[in-house]
Amino acid sequence: MLSNLKQELLDKITATEDENLLLLIKTDIEYFTREGAADITDSLTPEEKEELITLANEPDEKDTHNLEEFRKATQRWRTR
Repeated sequence: MLSNLKQELLDKITATEDENLLLLIKTDIEYFTREGAADITDSLTPEEKEELITLANEPDEKDTHNLEEFRKATQRWRTR
């Protein structure tokens, strides 16, 4: 399976003519494979990590409003 994935990625990279995309891929590979690479959450406290997990698992619609709610909230800004 790994060899199939690796070959698929190599094929896509070989077919890519977008230099910016190739630079992005190169940067990502260098970042994630460098010696002593740290996870961005390493500096968080356990409480902060728990909060991050909670926020990531919230429904996407949690803090959204429908059009009518938006209109009510912005009505005071509208003048003619």
